[in-house]
Amino acid sequence: MVKRKTSNFSPEQQLVSLDARLLLALQRLSDMLKSMQWEQARALGITPLQLQILLFVGHHTTSITKVAYIATELQLSRPTISDATATLIAKGLLEMEEDRRDRRSYSLLITDTGRDLLKQAVNYTTDLDLLLQKKPEGEKSQLYQSLYTIIAGLSENEKGGMQRTCFSCEFYDGNKKRQHTCGLLKKELPSSELQIDCMYHSSLS
Repeated sequence: MVKRKTSNFSPEQQLVSLDARLLLALQRLSDMLKSMQWEQARALGITPLQLQILLFVGHHTTSITKVAYIATELQLSRPTISDATATLIAKGLLEMEEDRRDRRSYSLLITDTGRDLLKQAVNYTTDLDLLLQKKPEGEKSQLYQSLYTIIAGLSENEKGGMQRTCFSCEFYDGNKKRQHTCGLLKKELPSSELQIDCMYHSSLS
């Protein structure tokens, strides 16, 4: 009889496998963040998706605050993002800016009202921020490096939507292990400074 592989989510596997415990820890952390985001969105009178869109538009340039790009970023369909942004526009939190080069295209801009709401929107991470502040720098650096390699690895397998990481940027030069150089900034980067959402990112394709 072929022995059935024990699931990484089973209590039995948690007892004997560090990989299983890490996977469950990442899942639990994701669930907690989603729950906190839900609570914050509800307090602000918007949906969690609308909150995600506000956070994205409020912190990125108009070159990427387009419906198609946001849909890829959040791994959702264009109609879903279009409906959510239409509601945000109706609420006066976002507005459209027409693309001068292509009048069929437009970018999303956050309004003053939306920016006021955005100041409150980031509060859902306060508890996590405080916990991280208490951690030693060396411990945080190691944790970030581990998380970065996991995210970058999934991105290479086309998981996780749009990623503006160093490893997927034309300016990156290095061995993706311990040697990292940014050609644009003309500097060597320690692993703890590798970017996940770089404002200077330029796609390899």
